Amino acid sequence: MLSELLTTECIRIPLSSQSKADLLRELVRLALADSSEESVCAVLDAVEEREFQVSTAMGGGLAVPHARTDLVPSLRLSAGLVRGVRDYAAPDGSLVQVAFLVLTPLAASTAHVRVLASLARLHHRALSREAMLAACSPEEFLDVIRRSDREAGVLVT
Repeated sequence: MLSELLTTECIRIPLSSQSKADLLRELVRLALADSSEESVCAVLDAVEEREFQVSTAMGGGLAVPHARTDLVPSLRLSAGLVRGVRDYAAPDGSLVQVAFLVLTPLAASTAHVRVLASLARLHHRALSREAMLAACSPEEFLDVIRRSDREAGVLVT
């Protein structure tokens, strides 16, 4: 379940970045807080390379930057609320308000797809989306995801 993959230490309310590039860097640092600067930079390169292929801003204010790379030993998530990032918009024109970073090893393609699908479902539920946007702390944000997990009963691993 998403709530088992995300911890309050990997959530920031709000994220402090003011540009898309800084936002991606901030999310990678949150997901890899226990990693060296060299690892963070290498994973950031993988995320930026994926982002260069096509934007991960999905519309409705959601962005899910992601990368599949063996630079991470296991699935890692980070998330937060986005304020003031004007250069990260979806094809529908909406600016990103909620961002989730998903990092998975190359061999974990099934888990990668399941997490992306679960995040899309979470965001498309109006009550969950509104509750995430209203969260004032990482604990409140994670509580929204826990409630959504219970309601959906969806496993991602």
